[in-house]
Amino acid sequence: MHRRTVLLWMIALAVAFAAGVVVNRYLSPVYHAPDIAGVGSGHAHADTSYVCPMHPQIISDKPGTCPICGMALVPAKPAGAEAETGADGEPTVRIAPEVVNNLGVKIAPVARTTLMRRIETPGFVQQIEPARHARVQAPFEARIAALYFKPGQWLEQGKPLATLESETLRAAEQSHVALLEKGAPMEAKSPDSVSETAAAASKAEPMTIVEESRQRLTRLGLSTEDILQLERKRVASSKLTLYAPYPGMITNLQVAAGDSVKSGAVLFDLGGLARASVLANAFQRDAAWIQSGQPVEVRLPHVSSQTWSGVVNQAAVSIDPSSQNIGVKLSFTAPAHLLKSAMYVVATIHGDAHRGVLAVPQEALIRTESEDRVIVALGDGRFKPVRVRVGIETGGQAEILSGLREGDKVVVSAQFLIDSESNLQASFRRMTAH
Repeated sequence: MHRRTVLLWMIALAVAFAAGVVVNRYLSPVYHAPDIAGVGSGHAHADTSYVCPMHPQIISDKPGTCPICGMALVPAKPAGAEAETGADGEPTVRIAPEVVNNLGVKIAPVARTTLMRRIETPGFVQQIEPARHARVQAPFEARIAALYFKPGQWLEQGKPLATLESETLRAAEQSHVALLEKGAPMEAKSPDSVSETAAAASKAEPMTIVEESRQRLTRLGLSTEDILQLERKRVASSKLTLYAPYPGMITNLQVAAGDSVKSGAVLFDLGGLARASVLANAFQRDAAWIQSGQPVEVRLPHVSSQTWSGVVNQAAVSIDPSSQNIGVKLSFTAPAHLLKSAMYVVATIHGDAHRGVLAVPQEALIRTESEDRVIVALGDGRFKPVRVRVGIETGGQAEILSGLREGDKVVVSAQFLIDSESNLQASFRRMTAH
C-alpha cells in the first residue's frame, strides 16, 4: 500500500512538472531563453537595439533569432530617437541600398498633369439612321489601271478608289487644250468660278465652245479641280483617279485590275456610315460630370479592338428607381453592317479636364478604412509614410489634393513592405515608451 502511494505521488509530480514547462513555454507573455544570449522581454534595457519583426516583445542587445518563431532579429532604433520621428508621429524607415535593390523598390515623381474624367457606361442601340450608299460606275469606256483597296476594306473620305485609263479621256482633254490654244490665254480660275461658269453656261443660250468642252469633261467624271489643273498645265492625260466622296466600305466588287469596262458599267458599291442613337446607363454619382456635347468613344461587342466617335446628346434623361442609375442619350457613327437594333455597346464619356493638378500613379496608394497614404522616398535609403487626400482617379493616375508637393518622390512598388516596417517601428516605440 505504501509503495503504491509513493508511485502515485511520483506520477503526480511528473505531470505537474510537465505542465509547468508547457505553461512557461507557451502561455508566458515573454519567453526567456537562457541558451540564446541577450534575448529578453519587452522590459529590457533602454539601450537594446534588436527586435523580432513578428514579436515586438522579444528585444535583444545582440543579433540572434527569435525564440518563438525563429526569425532573425532586426535592428531597431532605441526609444527616444525623436530625430527619426516626424511631426505626425510616423517613423522614418532606413533601408540599406542592397535591400532596396532586392525588394525591387521603384519610385515615381509627384508631378502636375491634366486628368480627364473617364466614365464608362453600358447602353443599347435604340435607333439606326439609314447609311449613305453609292454605286460607282465607269464614266466612259476604259481599262482599270489600278484598284487601291480590297473587298470589305474600310476607306476614309478622300482616299483613292481606282484609276481608269482611256483614250476617250485623252481625246477629250486634248480637244479642250486645243480650244484654249486657239483663243487668248485664259486667266486662272478657282474651282468655284469654274463651277459657276458651267452653271451659267447651262442657262445661257448659246454656250461657247470652251464652255461646252468643260461640260463634256464634267460628264466624263473630271472634278472642277481636275479641269482647273488641265487648263493651267494644258497637258492632256489618259488617266483619271476616282476618290471616295465619304467614308465607306467597298462591297459588290465587279472588276479587277486590268479589266476593260464599257461606259456606265458598275465597278463596285461604296457603303457609308450609319448613325446610331444609344440609351446608356451611368451611376448617379457621375451625373454632375456628364454634359451635352461631351465626346464619346463607343466599342461594339463584336469589334472590341476598334472605337467609334460619338457625342453626348442629353444627360440625365431618366432615373431607374431600382438601381438609381441615370439614363444618358448618346449618338455615334459606325459602318452600317456592324450595327443592329437593340445591340449592346460600351461607351466611354470624356468628362471635364482637371488641368495642372498634382498626381501620382494609382499603385502608389496604400488604402485603409480610415485614410489613404503613400510612401515618400526621402533619399539616402530613408522612407516615410505620408497621409494624403485623394481626388479623382482616372487613367492609372490619382489626383492628390493635400499631403504632397510637386517634386516629391513616392514608392510605387514594395511600398506595402516599407509601410509594414514603419508600423512595426511605431509599435516598438509606443511599447518601449511605457
